[in-house]
This record gives sequence, structure tokens and C-alpha cells, in this order.
Amino acid sequence: MKIGGFVPMSLVDYPGMPCAAIFTIGCNLRCPFCHNPGLVLDQAGSEISREIVLEFLRQRRTRLNAVCISGGEPTLQPDLVPFIGEIRDMGCKVKLDTNGSRPEVLKRLLEEGLLDYAALDIKSSPAKYRQATGGFMEFEEAAQSAALLRDKNISCEFRTTAVPGLVHLEGLEEIARLLGPVPRFALQQFRPKQTLDPAFAAVTPYPAIWFENARVVLGGWAEEFIVRGI
Repeated sequence: MKIGGFVPMSLVDYPGMPCAAIFTIGCNLRCPFCHNPGLVLDQAGSEISREIVLEFLRQRRTRLNAVCISGGEPTLQPDLVPFIGEIRDMGCKVKLDTNGSRPEVLKRLLEEGLLDYAALDIKSSPAKYRQATGGFMEFEEAAQSAALLRDKNISCEFRTTAVPGLVHLEGLEEIARLLGPVPRFALQQFRPKQTLDPAFAAVTPYPAIWFENARVVLGGWAEEFIVRGI
């Protein structure tokens, strides 16, 4: 595991539960609006030993109930499966944040019962997907991962960052139609201060009213609709 960041206690990375958050290094996408360019480009500074992280979790196994593994893109890590297995053996619940580009890895994790919660990024509508991922991913791969999560009936959420120029109300409506009903959808405000593509640092985020309009457009698509960052 290449770990570039570790937060011993987070109140925002696992819904309804305090958790430790692990951030892996490296990503197979180049989303221009990404706010973690250091992790994506392996420029996050010194790497954190997996053993240091695991030992911290062992010492706090009676007080810490959950771990979130994010990135970067965790499914690129060749030892992700045994790493999660070690965490689960400590009695911790595990949440995975993923871009959905490797459905075969997600399928294995689900089949082996290693995940308690998953958050899947849906970057944009099909027509904008390659642009939103820096030319490295199609919507169909994300749709495959979404189908896996629905089929396994795992606790999960689908989330989209509302980036002007890449995400539009019409696009959200198309995403809802193509994916079908979802249990939880989070629409996240775009943060322009630090982006992989410096040009996106100058993009003005949508105003609050846009998110209210999105709620109306999406109607009852998701059982739970969440707006973050407003």
C-alpha cells in the first residue's frame, strides 16, 4: 500500500460514524478539478508505512469502529484486499471511496465481504465523462460499478461534484435516468482553490440556488439526497 495521508479521527468520512481516514497515492484519472493533485501525481511528500497505520489501528481497536480508504484511487493498490482484510480482522467497518474505474476489483471486494460502505464518484454525464476524467474513463465503467453496488445491496452512496462546465442540470437528469434508483446521492460543491488543472482554480462555483434546482430536477431519484459544501 502506498499511503500518502492518514487522519487518525474524522467525523466526515464515514456517514454517522467517527473513523480513521487513509489516503492512498496514485490515480488512473486526471480529473482537472481534482482537489488532491499531490496524491494523484504522487507528490504528496513522504510515504506513510502501512505497518504504522495498522499498528495505530490495532492500538485503538476498542475505541475506533470504522476506517475510510480514499485516495487517489485505492483500487490501484495491489495489496488492497489483504490490507482491508487485516483491518476487518480488528473489528473495524470499512468504507471505500472509488472512482469506479476498476469494477473487477470492486467486485472482488464485494464478493469477499470486505466492504461495509462504498462511495462511488459519478464524474459527469456520458457526453462529458472523458473530459471530466482527463480523457481516461467512460461513463460505462462507472455504471458497471454502480450496478455491482446495487446488486450486492451494500450500504453506499453515489456522489457528483458540481463543476461548472462539466456538470449541468440536464446532465444530472441523464445520470439519474441511466443509473436508475439509488439509495443515497450526494451533490458536492466544487472547490476551486487547489485543482489539478490550474485553469479550474479560476472557475466560479455554482450558487446555492443551483443546488436547489438540482434537487427539483432529480425529484425522487435517490432515497436520500444530500448537498455538501454549501
